[in-house]
Amino acid sequence: MTKAFRSLLFVPGARADRFDKAAASGADAVIIDLEDAVLPGEKDAARASALSWLASYMGAASAGVRINSPRTAAGCADIAALDALSRKPAFVMVPKAETAQDIEIVAEALGTRQIIAVIESGRSLSNVYAVAHEAGAGLLFGGADYAASLGADLANWDAMLLARATIAAAGAAAGAATYDVPFLDVADMAGLEAETRRSKALGLSGRACIHPGQVALVNTVFSPSVEDVAHARALLEAAAAAQAGAVLFKGKLVDRPVILAAQRLIDRAGG
Repeated sequence: MTKAFRSLLFVPGARADRFDKAAASGADAVIIDLEDAVLPGEKDAARASALSWLASYMGAASAGVRINSPRTAAGCADIAALDALSRKPAFVMVPKAETAQDIEIVAEALGTRQIIAVIESGRSLSNVYAVAHEAGAGLLFGGADYAASLGADLANWDAMLLARATIAAAGAAAGAATYDVPFLDVADMAGLEAETRRSKALGLSGRACIHPGQVALVNTVFSPSVEDVAHARALLEAAAAAQAGAVLFKGKLVDRPVILAAQRLIDRAGG
């Protein structure tokens, strides 16, 4: 499994005054957005500001950039500008990832597999397993565009369940992290928590955010609790002592998949 972030905070590429604030928000990763958050006439200026900041950024949070679709002129300009940087961002997010070839083209052009592919249409969902194997840094559910392309309701959990579950499964098959779409109602913290807990239960690795006020809650949901860590440690100790493929632990027969899940939880908690 690739490194998974709990939270990824989007910041508009046209708002350079917000870049440092986003990096200091507590998010595991910051995404400078050159796509949806930037008007067509501001693309060149936003690209220059974003790449200048990324080239000198030395903060703790991972910092990446969402380029425009590689199928567009703006996306090709983004790729060319990134290729000229001597110091590349931590990852590149590729929107409108319709096929594995979209990711392959960006990866070859930039010489990196640190790419997060955005799955945001019926076509991209149909190709998500192939896309996941090319996107070395993971998958993001682009729920707003996906819902619009289907005429579906993004706010309806059941309507989006197939897409979320398919992305989670594709990520697991490729060993790639998977991230949920941002929760758009920034004032509804109870709704954010409830939906994020459902996302975690599906197997998604983390969640994108559109406001710094969402970050702490998302981090909390995707962080193993003290009780979970203690349980996992005890299970691993019991398995090690038994020296067998399965072990009776707290009245339940636990086998290798459960033991591996406990190890992943410990790894995510930092050992």
